Amino acid sequence: KEYTPPKGLLSKIPASWVPYGELIRLHRPEFIYFIYAPFIVGLAYALCINKERVPAFTLAHRAGVLFVWTFFLRSSGCAWNDNIDQDFDRQTERCRNRPIARGAITTTKGHVFTIVLISLGFLSIRSLPFECTLVGIVTYVLTIIYPFGKRFTNFPQVILGSVLAMAIPLSSYSLGLPALSPPHIVPTACLSAAIVFLIVFYDVLYACQDIEDDLKSGVKGMAVYFRNYIEPLLITVTGLITGCLAMMGKLIDMGQLFFMFSVIG
Repeated sequence: KEYTPPKGLLSKIPASWVPYGELIRLHRPEFIYFIYAPFIVGLAYALCINKERVPAFTLAHRAGVLFVWTFFLRSSGCAWNDNIDQDFDRQTERCRNRPIARGAITTTKGHVFTIVLISLGFLSIRSLPFECTLVGIVTYVLTIIYPFGKRFTNFPQVILGSVLAMAIPLSSYSLGLPALSPPHIVPTACLSAAIVFLIVFYDVLYACQDIEDDLKSGVKGMAVYFRNYIEPLLITVTGLITGCLAMMGKLIDMGQLFFMFSVIG
């Protein structure tokens, strides 16, 4: 499959910028909202159990800051993953025309670009409580590990899910809730685990399209490992999501509507 010049937003920026726009998936903005969703969940969680009233302006500010953080987290994650996985990408039909894999961006420039994005990300949350920066550091440690997980474990989706689940404590700390301290640590862990399993569910489905290429290139993953048992795996993961949400709801005394729509629904 030959490389096709981009359309839409990427066709309107200078040609020299296009590979970098492709690298951070500017042409796929829907995934930004997908990654941002756990931050909204985290803010809602903190509002539910925070005893102090949060002003609307503060809430709007936190939501805005976390959206910017999401943009840089997603962008730097894509850049890092593509750089580390460039040899695998060249062997995968869906990925072989990514900018680093096809040679439009060098490995060195890709790493420099990633560092710039990470720096901008941390700059974006400098106004938040210091605990947010600490959670951000853990998030990036997991982000750095993730592409290597495809080489040494059959469960890299769990690492990816853990990256995105960090949104729960980070959002909570942004509103002043000590999410990882008693008595909040257990319900925070339950909600974070639900996010992990939700990402596992989605990413296994997404990775099913690459199973044949992954088997050839040696990429590990749950879609490959459980390729003959995808449906039972997804049913099990759905049960785990439901259980984690139910446990969290019970621990923080959520009402019937939560159990009807968020747990059972």
